Amino acid sequence: MKAVRLHVFGGPEVLTYEDAPRPDIGSVDVLVRVHAVGINPPDLYLRDGYRALPPEWRPQPNFPLIIGTDISGVVEAIGDEAILFASGDEVSIAGDVTRPGCNAQYQWVDERLVARKPTTLDFAEAAALPLTTIGSFPQTPE
Repeated sequence: MKAVRLHVFGGPEVLTYEDAPRPDIGSVDVLVRVHAVGINPPDLYLRDGYRALPPEWRPQPNFPLIIGTDISGVVEAIGDEAILFASGDEVSIAGDVTRPGCNAQYQWVDERLVARKPTTLDFAEAAALPLTTIGSFPQTPE
């Protein structure tokens, strides 16, 4: 798959569009084909190496890494124990900041962080919602 990755911290110039391994999914995860990505302050802080934090609080990630936590897309596959979504469902995701990686063609995430994409929104609009509104979306199948 293609992804926007970084190999060092810095400004936008450190972002590289390149090949990356497609993620595997866990038992309660969904694998989503990404249609749109939201950009939020945490994404920018990570890209910059969390310089706003005291040095002792800064995470030490393994490079290369894919930033991004909020996306919208279509469920491609589900884990063996995932029950809330099915392949083909249109979704929005407030990704897990402990495992970023949404700036890619595919992203895996715990199904509890996934919501149905509102039918009145397109994928770009739905990718802009999760950071602040994911708790207000219904989490159960219709």
